[in-house]
Amino acid sequence: MARENLRELNPIDYMEIKIKRNRIRRQRQLRRRVAIGIATIVIIICSSLGLTSFLSKAAEEPDAYKIKTYSSVMVPYGYELEDLAKEYMDRSYYDSYESYLNEVMFINHLDDTDVQAGYYLIMPVYIEEF
Repeated sequence: MARENLRELNPIDYMEIKIKRNRIRRQRQLRRRVAIGIATIVIIICSSLGLTSFLSKAAEEPDAYKIKTYSSVMVPYGYELEDLAKEYMDRSYYDSYESYLNEVMFINHLDDTDVQAGYYLIMPVYIEEF
């Protein structure tokens, strides 16, 4: 109804229409506030998940700079394969000396850990990249 027609109504009908319009306006405001609240919660959750994944990557960052290379090493007199493993093994990449020894033996095609002085062995080594 147009405003002119509303003013022609009796005061009670006019107030009822006005009350009904106010109720509709408050319902729209409530829906809008609920939608904004839900959107805010979703944004907070997404940003917190993104932040935690960023922080976890930042904690792992120093390991990202190490690369695996291979070095040829001559077995010095009096050294055994276990001594070389203790010298060249990087503990952050291997669980134990045995796992490192197994890799060295596989790379060099060795059947046992007995090596003689003067042998050249290929040893896996992790170095920092600059």
